[in-house]
Amino acid sequence: MRARWLGCGCLFFFLLLCSYGIRAESFFQDASVRIDDPWEHWNRRVFYFNEKLDCYLIKPAAQAYTRVIPNEIERGIGRFFNNLAEPTTLVNQLLQAKWVPATHTGGRFVINSTVGVLGLIDVAARVGLDSYDEDFGQTLGYWGVGSGPYLVLPLLGPSSLRDTAGLIPKYAITDPVN
Repeated sequence: MRARWLGCGCLFFFLLLCSYGIRAESFFQDASVRIDDPWEHWNRRVFYFNEKLDCYLIKPAAQAYTRVIPNEIERGIGRFFNNLAEPTTLVNQLLQAKWVPATHTGGRFVINSTVGVLGLIDVAARVGLDSYDEDFGQTLGYWGVGSGPYLVLPLLGPSSLRDTAGLIPKYAITDPVN
């Protein structure tokens, strides 16, 4: 019960700071340190665009989809698309020299694509093959590329410059949906 009151108090304090326009980070770090966001103007505009798009289009569509499609079919569709992402994960694991996870990912893809009816059923999880999530941004980071500045992308949301660069090979080369 105390934790709940403490959390409510912290939230109230944070909202109070926001209402007065005080930057909360100035309380938690040295005032001489300035967080530099070279693309702040762009990020704020795209964030606003994404918020409005979510409010008026994406959220209502998602709510309608959830009302119409039964839960088990929703989960099957989710597993199908997760299975389609396995080749991208596999390529990135190989590029990062993660040999054992790569064998699990390859096995997952083969088993779920065949026995699991194109991934609609996650049979591989039942036999103990773990699911991993690797992308080209992580691979670039593995090879020493810095994350770069914060970036908000239209429709996709927050990212970094490195992760944004990692989207190019994902969509152009390994994403089977494209």
